[in-house]
Amino acid sequence: DDEFDDSYEGLLNLAATLGDAKPKSTPSDILERLEKGTFQQWKTHESDKRCPICLDDYTDSDKLLKLNNCTHWLHHDCLQVCISILVR
Repeated sequence: DDEFDDSYEGLLNLAATLGDAKPKSTPSDILERLEKGTFQQWKTHESDKRCPICLDDYTDSDKLLKLNNCTHWLHHDCLQVCISILVR
């Protein structure tokens, strides 16, 4: 953006415009309400074999979370990141 440069003054101006940087995380009460399990517990012959967020294949010991009203499971960490983005 033309208003900001990489000088010290430009970075201070950017910080003043954006405000404090806050780490993204999902509130624990939201995570606690989600269904939890492992891929080994939930898998069936027809199950998806990989996380739709990171596209990594599940292993039997992968900890998964399930959104309410959704048939997809997601890695705990992947879903936590996505929810934190949506909640903001």
